[in-house]
Amino acid sequence: MEKFSIAWYQANPDYVKALNEIYDKKYPSHWHRKGSPDYYKVKVKAHKIRAEKLNRLPRWADEQAIEKVFRDAPDGLEIDHIIPLQGANVSGLHIASNLQYLTTKENGRKHNNFKPRRSIIYRAEISLI
Repeated sequence: MEKFSIAWYQANPDYVKALNEIYDKKYPSHWHRKGSPDYYKVKVKAHKIRAEKLNRLPRWADEQAIEKVFRDAPDGLEIDHIIPLQGANVSGLHIASNLQYLTTKENGRKHNNFKPRRSIIYRAEISLI
């Protein structure tokens, strides 16, 4: 299927270009290159929409702090939620303190898993006693 798609795109460059132009006019803010003024705003908005759909964005969340995390992301690193928004055993919030930078490889390895540090488990056990 993939070979067919590549061959079709190569055989129909004018048609593909016309489709892309229509799409760009319909969704002007969809494609932004890194470094453009709206690049981070678009990324932050996409994450915000996803978090709202999952009901994981609290009203008290500092959206400027979240945008700063995205803006300060080093090149080559992705932004990941430490505690996943849709974890199997626990669900986190879309807040600045729940975001971290990971390489693409590390982020792919992590999936939606959360492994708490031993000190967090220990504190939780103490508070239950």
